[in-house]
Amino acid sequence: MTGMDPAEYKQGQRDLYAGNAAGWDKWAEALAEQAERLNAPLIDAAGIGPGSRVLDLASGAGEPALTAARRAEASGHVTATDLTPEMLEIVRRRAAAAGLANMAFEVADMEDLPFPDDSFDAVISRFGVMYATDPVRTFAEANRVLKPGGRAAYMVWGPNTGNSMLWTVLRTANAELDLFTEEEEQHPFCYGGKGSLAPLMEEGGLRDAAEHDVVFEPKIKLGTPFWTPLLEMNFQGPLAELDKDGKAALDAAVADAFKPHIEGDIYRVGMHVRIGAATAA
Repeated sequence: MTGMDPAEYKQGQRDLYAGNAAGWDKWAEALAEQAERLNAPLIDAAGIGPGSRVLDLASGAGEPALTAARRAEASGHVTATDLTPEMLEIVRRRAAAAGLANMAFEVADMEDLPFPDDSFDAVISRFGVMYATDPVRTFAEANRVLKPGGRAAYMVWGPNTGNSMLWTVLRTANAELDLFTEEEEQHPFCYGGKGSLAPLMEEGGLRDAAEHDVVFEPKIKLGTPFWTPLLEMNFQGPLAELDKDGKAALDAAVADAFKPHIEGDIYRVGMHVRIGAATAA
């Protein structure tokens, strides 16, 4: 983040996600089907298949690491990493419950990876690189740990205007709870501009970087509080301090903010993601 000491910023991220881990754990399985729609194009862009050795950065509650482990099959292997131990523990538990024995788990900083050169066939990350304090170094580290010709693929959020589902929740809840600064509120969309990701990947030493967009328009039955998981995954700490009336008021504020997205008996909302993919030199 602009003007913030990198070490201080990373500690803030650890603290934030440690505090939000319970919300991520609660909703991980319920959101698995939705996650699969995001995972598949990212894993395809990284060329992951049976036998692939994969490094997943900023694994969160386990996606796309778990999906990649299924795609890699028993002959392959996936190392799930995260900056926050509490989040990585969720991945470990979910992998065990799913019977995925081809996985390892390691707390790691994507800007300073604890792995030897030429260790992986693919490096992937879903919604993680936006929080790197030095993205070029992040891509250089991916290039280093990849085997020559290996693939790196990163998924980021597109512009906030195309992400009415996430943006409406963040903007409305933050207005009520005042957890993030304006810069922090906007930061998940920092690669929203087309062409903002691939040049940095090539600056980090990856080659033939290219971007492509994936756009969804979910149609959700009217009356479904689909924003609840996003609230609990991003605002767990402040939510815990609200009483019953405070939580009801927040829910009403978010519901009201989604009224412009009602069409008949559905909500029509937007999800716009961008994938940057490149080859290791």
